[in-house]
Formats: sequence, structure tokens, C-alpha cells
Amino acid sequence: MYGFVFAGVCTLVRVRTEEKKREIVDVAAELFHEHGFERTSMSMIAERLGGSKATLYGYFQSKEQLLAAVLLYDVTDEADRLMNEFLSSGDLRDGLIKLGIAYMTRRLSPVPIANVRMVATQPADSPVGKEFFERVLGPAWDRLARRFALMMDEGLLKRADPWVVAMHWKGLNEWDMFEKRLLGAIDGPDPELLKKSSTLAAEAFLQLYGTDESRAGGSGS
Repeated sequence: MYGFVFAGVCTLVRVRTEEKKREIVDVAAELFHEHGFERTSMSMIAERLGGSKATLYGYFQSKEQLLAAVLLYDVTDEADRLMNEFLSSGDLRDGLIKLGIAYMTRRLSPVPIANVRMVATQPADSPVGKEFFERVLGPAWDRLARRFALMMDEGLLKRADPWVVAMHWKGLNEWDMFEKRLLGAIDGPDPELLKKSSTLAAEAFLQLYGTDESRAGGSGS
């Protein structure tokens, strides 16, 4: 009986701790985007949260650690949404087009662009960029690579290195749009251009890696 109650209390504490961490991350993300990473202090974050710096440091030991959490939540949540978008289609070509549009719409949106800029402006000896790729971006792309590997097992894609396949898909969809957006040469995603680019990317991808079954409209789920 006591063990059951103790386990229940521990679960509640973990849930509340995670909720508080998410609240801190959301507030930090707002301030980073409003003022920039360098101009945002832990004091500003604590003030907006309505708590003390001591409480804030109890969850995150540094502003860099908090930035890493902001990036982790943002990319992980988006990766989940994009994968659900992909798997909701019964046709591989249609699923690839929807995934491409969703990915690039998000990729070119203000928050992801601001996040990349924050990471890119860290000092050369900062571990933030390396950790961002190893803990966040790499695992997100690996998830897509694993999905492509399953499609190879199902006979929907030709056998190839799943990571290379995922990177080819990424390149086919991005064109030069990400660089233009990052450098301010374009203001944001153009729906018509994204529809065109994602359709062409899906068709080129299936020419490279598709099988007779997938080109004929095989399932992508």
C-alpha cells in the first residue's frame, strides 16, 4: 500500500517538474525571440516567470543549457507532427509531397530561423551547435531515415543507406530557399513555390529510390 502511494507521489512530482520545465522553456523561447539570446538574461526569464533566479537555476544551470532545451522541445515537437503528417497518407507520393510542404513551411518560418541564427552566432568554441546537432537535429533526421528503412523492407523503396536517402530527400526539398530565408533574401514561405518544389522533390525522389509498387501508388504508411 505504502509503495503504491509513494509511486503515485513520485509520478505526480515528475509530471509537475516536467510541466514547470516546459513553462520555463516556453518563456525563455519568447524572450530569446524578442530580445535575442545575448540580450536575454536569466533575471529577465525569472521575472517573466514570476519566480526567483534560484528556482530557475534549480531547473537549468545556465542560459546555454536553457537554449539547448528550447531547441530540443521545438525540433522534437515538430518532428513528431511532421512524421504524423507523412504517415497519414495512404499514397507514398502524396505523403512525400505533404511532408515536403509541411517541412519547408516550418523550416522557413520565423521561430526555426531565429533558432538557427541563435546557434550560428555562438562563439566558435561553444558546444551549443555541436550538441544541437548531436542531441536534436541528428536524432530527428535519423527518425526519418528509419522510416525510409522500413519502406525498403516493405519493398516501397530501393535498398540504400537510409541516412543518405533521408539527406537526399532533404536536399531535394530545400532548393536554395533555406539560405535565402536565413540571409533575409526572402521574407518567408511561398505556398505556391512550396507546392511546386515539394511535388518536384517527391517525383525526383521516387525516380531515385522508388520501386514499381511505390511509383504505381503504393502505401506510405
